This record gives sequence, structure tokens and C-alpha cells, in this order.
Amino acid sequence: MPAEFDVFLSHNSQDKPVVEEIAVRLRAEGLSVWLDEWELRPGFPWQEGLEEGVRASRAVAVFVGASGLGAWEEPEMRAFLARSRRETIPVIPVLLPGCPDSPKLSLFLEALTWVDLREGVTEEGLAKLIWGITGTKDDPQPPVATGKRKRRGFLIAPQTRKVRWSWGIGLSLLGVLLTLGAWLWPRPPTNPPPPPKPALYALRVQVLDPQGRPVTGSKVRTSAGNEPQLLPDGWWEIEIPAAKIPVDGKLSIWAEHEEWEGNRVVLRLGDDPNPSATIHLKEPDSWIRGRVVDANGQPLANVRVTPKDGTPGEASTDSSGRFELKLAVPRERLIRLQAVRDGLGSGERFCYAGRDSCRITLEKK
Repeated sequence: MPAEFDVFLSHNSQDKPVVEEIAVRLRAEGLSVWLDEWELRPGFPWQEGLEEGVRASRAVAVFVGASGLGAWEEPEMRAFLARSRRETIPVIPVLLPGCPDSPKLSLFLEALTWVDLREGVTEEGLAKLIWGITGTKDDPQPPVATGKRKRRGFLIAPQTRKVRWSWGIGLSLLGVLLTLGAWLWPRPPTNPPPPPKPALYALRVQVLDPQGRPVTGSKVRTSAGNEPQLLPDGWWEIEIPAAKIPVDGKLSIWAEHEEWEGNRVVLRLGDDPNPSATIHLKEPDSWIRGRVVDANGQPLANVRVTPKDGTPGEASTDSSGRFELKLAVPRERLIRLQAVRDGLGSGERFCYAGRDSCRITLEKK
């Protein structure tokens, strides 16, 4: 199961050494970092691993070095910007050593405040990056007020007059006062020991659509625990042994559905052995990008592209024949598209939502 990460590191492979150094230093500061070298498991599709990392990260740092953005940085950044509109996810441009004085940034990145590490990975630059990730800024401590001097843990006021008592009388009086203070000083109450944590949790989860109505056909999974079981009343039940719970007690729960975009909640398990959680699915937000060409493979401009099944959405091709069609359907949904241009005829093609490789050939009438 995927874990929770404070930041996703999106970078060009040419900048791998310095990005890995930054990842190590962020981890040393107590942050959980998603880096492809650390998180992509051998033997599994890496594209799915990237998508899982995007969904499980609270922020993204987009690194820009001498070679510019990498091939996968643009789609990773767009995925986080889409999440940012819904969940306020920080997208942080980071300029690396070797980056030009006037870097060519995406229009999306130019509007964001960046972190400048072109002079090296300094403590000041790293602190600014951590501020962007966590939202917490370390302020300098105020200076200690002057007028008194500190000695061995006691504040000693300036001497105002001379005391003519002997050292013996003064020390005796001090001992009496300390003894009385220790005897009369109120003692803190004894706190009872905390109750023992349950050995087994029975978590109940309800999945709702964006309008707050219970739905059927959903799938539920968690970051720890046994396989979720669907109950007759429509709720899901997950048994979680205490031994499988992380030290901080946090549990991530995901819900997915064919008609809606999935969502997740984070629950902290405590003393209640029968906790519950509600997950609201989101309105789907997807796209299909591609190109329209003629029978000879030449790009066609001003072609109208629409879903054939009546799904709302319409796009037109540009001078290079490319189009981007916005759709309110889940990703990986197979959509039948139709391309039409007056005087040239029409063409059809089945394409997957959320992909950029749809190619439609327009046949002449």
C-alpha cells in the first residue's frame, strides 16, 4: 500500500545527483520524500508508480536545472496543479545550480514563487524549500533582555546596596528558605496511566458520491490492515491488528469508483476499537489529447472533435492538428470520438480518457 509523503520531487534525470542530495537533507529534517530512485519498485510499471506518488504526496518540488524540464516533469506538474485547484497543494519551482539567470519556465510555473538554489544548496535555501513544503517558517529567537546577568542558571540583579551580614548567617537563612519552599511548593498531580490500546480495530467506512449519497460499486483500500469486506448495509469493514498500525497511529483510506474520481481520508486510530470514516467521491475531471490527420498523415486544423456517445465536451484542432478535449469522466474510460470538418468528411476513433496519444484520421467524402 502507498504511504503518505510530504513532498514529491519532480526532476530531470540529468539533475539526479543534486536532487538526491536535497532529498537526503530533507529526510534528515524529518520530512517524508517521494523520489523515484527510492520508491519505484523493480518489476512493476513505473508509470503507475508515478501516479501513486502524485496522489500520495502533499506537495511537489519541480526542479529546473541547466537542461530544463524533463520529459515527465510537465505531466507531473500538471497533475499537481489540477490537485492544487481542489486541495491547495503547493507546487514549488526550485532553480538548481547551472540554471540560467533567466530560465525558460512553463506559464504555470512563472506565476509561482520559486526557491533559488543556483548559488548552491545552502541552509537558507533549504529552509525556504521546507517552508514551502510544510507551510511553517522558522523565526529567529528574540534576543535576551539586557540589564541582568546570568550565572549558573540564576538571574542576578545588579547590587544596589551592601549587606553587612556575615556569610554564615546569610547561608543559614538561605538554607531555611529553600527547605520551606521544597516542603510548601505544590506537587503536580499524579496522572493515571493511559488506557491500553485495542489489540484489534474494526473500522467501518462509508463511500458517498459528490452529492453526499451512498453509492454501490466502489472499491476501498487502506495503508494497513486486512482486506476490506463489504457489509450488507453498504458499509465496508476493515479489521486492523494493532501490530500493523504505524507508530503515529495514522491510517490512509482510499475509495475508488468507475463513475467518479476517487478520494481518501487520513484517520488517527486511538482508544476506540470501532472507529468509522466517510469518504466523499469527487466529480471526475479528465481529458483526451491527440491529433487529427488526413489520409496522407498531414495535420488538419479547425477540425471539430466531440464524443460520439453524447458525453459533454468539444475541442478544435490547432495549426498542427493537435487538440485537447476536456471531459467529466474518470480516467481510463474508453470514449468514442468523432472528428468533423466541413468539406473533408469525418473520422472516428476509440480513445482512453487521461491519455495523450489519440490519433484520428479524417477521410474525404
